[in-house]
Amino acid sequence: MKRAVAILLCAALVTALFSSCRKNAVSALYFAVPGTGGSFDPQIAESGAAEMVVRNCFEGLVYPDETGTAQPGAASSWEVSENGLEYTFHLRQGAKWHLSATAAEDLGDRLPKDFAPEVTADDFVFALQRAADPVTNAPQARRIANIRGAQAILAGEAKPETLGVQAKDDHTLTITLVRPEPGFLETLSEPMCMPCNRVFFEATGGRYGLLIKYMISNGPFYLTRFEDNKFRLAKNPDYNGAHTAKTDVIWLYGGLEESEILEGLGNGDYSGAYLRESAAGNAGLKNPEAFGVSDLLRGFLFNCANGDLANADLRAAFFYAADLTEFCKANAKVPAYAVCPSTLGKADACMVKEDVSEAQARLDAGLQTLKKTDVSFGLLCEQEYDTSLRYLLQKWQKALGIHCSVSLEIVTADEMERRVRAGEYDIAFYPVRAGDYSPVSYFEQFSAASAQSLCAYEDPAYTALLEKLRFPDETAFSDAQTALWNARILLPVWTEETVVLCRAGVAGLRLLSGEDRLYLFDAYDAQR
Repeated sequence: MKRAVAILLCAALVTALFSSCRKNAVSALYFAVPGTGGSFDPQIAESGAAEMVVRNCFEGLVYPDETGTAQPGAASSWEVSENGLEYTFHLRQGAKWHLSATAAEDLGDRLPKDFAPEVTADDFVFALQRAADPVTNAPQARRIANIRGAQAILAGEAKPETLGVQAKDDHTLTITLVRPEPGFLETLSEPMCMPCNRVFFEATGGRYGLLIKYMISNGPFYLTRFEDNKFRLAKNPDYNGAHTAKTDVIWLYGGLEESEILEGLGNGDYSGAYLRESAAGNAGLKNPEAFGVSDLLRGFLFNCANGDLANADLRAAFFYAADLTEFCKANAKVPAYAVCPSTLGKADACMVKEDVSEAQARLDAGLQTLKKTDVSFGLLCEQEYDTSLRYLLQKWQKALGIHCSVSLEIVTADEMERRVRAGEYDIAFYPVRAGDYSPVSYFEQFSAASAQSLCAYEDPAYTALLEKLRFPDETAFSDAQTALWNARILLPVWTEETVVLCRAGVAGLRLLSGEDRLYLFDAYDAQR
């Protein structure tokens, strides 16, 4: 009898131990993401992976919801003046920075002994001043150019301290604009506008965001490790806001080839991964969870930095040279008749019908202007479109004749991206992305005035229209679409989704327009 009781007690103890282990087990998710690392300084982070880390380790004044609309973040509430120029934010009480043991130990005496990492209004004042300061070289600084004084600061004509941001007290912040800007709250959710603790920043001696020991976080996660393109995010124990992480650890793996991602998904190495829409069906997952947003427009992009393609007639010749319907059908796609993804709003129909006579007339006009008898171009495309594009090129060749030739160059998706961004192409069959829900940032991609221009299109009227788009009236968005179409620099073909494909049971991801806009605080694995 005693032996039986002892066995039962032993079994109960083992069960209790295993139950306790399960209860205290660390939950983890693993994602293959686009881009690579770089600096995790929010004001200058610009790679997809780095910005994703920033979005999950920092909390701005506001968070975007599933539609990109601003919701409370570090600010629990705010008011906007009747004239739309002054924003007053009330910060959440008790919000703290997480100072890791690594940072505290390494910085040592460089941090004051009474360093109390409370999140205050001054953290946002300092962050925005840094973003506007030309010395910082913030890649998205133009987004805050409407804050009072920003234009002069960006031009090097005034000091950052003159920016129209002010901490009324530790928990009250005011921002004053030059003119009303409907999308300003959404801009404040971007990495560049994340807070920066002045004392901690100065203690790092110019190395802020470069290593873990030079980082401090106020969001749902903090960065605990990164090597090469592998990043480990851990649940922030000091975070007290509405977006407390549901998973203890998130691993992010960047810079992977698509073949590596598909293999990793199949092997169970990843909980989920970013994939092109066309590749998502090749992952071999059983009952996968898919999160997608239609933020890509696949089309023919013409590089105006190429002397010949700077000629509008020559570009227009391609628009009239062939009907794209068969090309779309060959790729099982629905033709797009607009120059922007629907995530930006109502996409106006912009289309041109095949007209061989008009194509030849435009080609002749372009050649006459250029004083040339013939032209030739290279077309970048990915392997999967090789066959169907060759059929399309035959139609183009038939319509344009011997005086215009186009040759295909097959490249990987990564090489395509690099070449387009570097301006090393003539024509590219390229997926243009809406990086966020701001129409101006989408249309600005095509302008030569942009530091990240895709095709170096130069036209003062188009540049002026971009400024109008920042402060839109009822016609601004439609006017922008018409202007882009008339420029004949993007021939739309079809729309695509950005897809994060996950194994069964993974839920809670918040995926917004743009490759870095993946929010992970609600993510969890129901099966583990």
